[in-house]
Amino acid sequence: MMNPWTLPSASALGPSSPAESRPLRRKAWPAFALLACLCASCSSHRPRWEATWQSPGAEFDPGEELTLRAARTYYDEGKLEAALDLLRPVAQKAEDNLELGFWLQDLEWEWAEQMGREIEPLVTAYGQRAQSDPTPASLILAARLMEGAEALALLDRALNLDRDHAWAHYTRAHVLLGDRQLVDRWPAARAALSRALELNPSHLRARYLEAWVLAQEGDVTQASTALERWLDQTRGDPRAAHALRLEAEVDLALMWVRMGLAEEAEALLLTQAGQEVGRARRLAVMAVAQHEQGRIEHSLDTARRAELADPAALLPIVQQAFLHGQMAGISLSSEDPDEQKRAGKHLERAQKRWQEVVDAAAHQGDLAGLLQSVRARVHLESSATPAEPPDAEHEDGAEN
Repeated sequence: MMNPWTLPSASALGPSSPAESRPLRRKAWPAFALLACLCASCSSHRPRWEATWQSPGAEFDPGEELTLRAARTYYDEGKLEAALDLLRPVAQKAEDNLELGFWLQDLEWEWAEQMGREIEPLVTAYGQRAQSDPTPASLILAARLMEGAEALALLDRALNLDRDHAWAHYTRAHVLLGDRQLVDRWPAARAALSRALELNPSHLRARYLEAWVLAQEGDVTQASTALERWLDQTRGDPRAAHALRLEAEVDLALMWVRMGLAEEAEALLLTQAGQEVGRARRLAVMAVAQHEQGRIEHSLDTARRAELADPAALLPIVQQAFLHGQMAGISLSSEDPDEQKRAGKHLERAQKRWQEVVDAAAHQGDLAGLLQSVRARVHLESSATPAEPPDAEHEDGAEN
């Protein structure tokens, strides 16, 4: 089944709160590793859009808006059960309001995981509802808890009932991106997402997914534009969870670093000072921004703080190992004996950190851990390779 809080196609990548909004949340570190490899490209002008409460199949009356806003507040405070109790009767009454329906489903999923309960009953309940009352809304909600052909079949039924249902096309794009078995999943998902945005240009979840897709395609300039616009338009909007907005700002900062805007990236990250949500990842990205500015000491200190915030994360350790190696090189270039000694200490620390990466990666089964382990082994092997002795003939001058 599809966990609505993550995007399967992104390994462990994805954003925060409302379900599909998570394509950028991901477990934070693999997402950081992926985005850090993106290259900047030329920007292009795209039509402006504005977030509004009006959207096909999800028009809010004042009471529904107030309920969602209050539930969102409870959610941001970590009070999942209170948010559920408040939102459930309103969402169930407004069956065709998929903004409320998606929020309710997300909260139900997270609450079940938090309480250690099985997810299967939740999937079954939505599936049974879709069979007994096959409306576009019930079929879409059931589909987003499933995967592959099973989910696509439900969405096909929804689209047969309403070919112009933006939420159905959006959910289809999300399901396609998660189905690695489909050879043409990427263009098919792109087409579905484009149709969703054509039908509803202010669809917030679709706009967030658009930014994620652009980032996956390596178009950092357009992805950053889309994400910056989304952040601007969702300020104060209860449809976008606070945690999701914080993660989106970190993603935007990382994109800015890749575009050569390291100072702007650091300034954006500093606005989150004191926020515990995503602290480790934020500090890791800040370390990269400081490094890009040539502030190696600051970068090393920030990477250490990132490690303290999440001791299980590899990237802060990798960053420290790299920085110690760079500082060793700087000290070796000096003729000062003290600097030479300092270089030796930095080299020892770098080797120690690389070895820690190798050891830690052995217990991680994801691709990001494997890649970092390979990188660490290369550094360790290169530093352990003894220098070849000079050629005897050259040394005694025979060739001269």
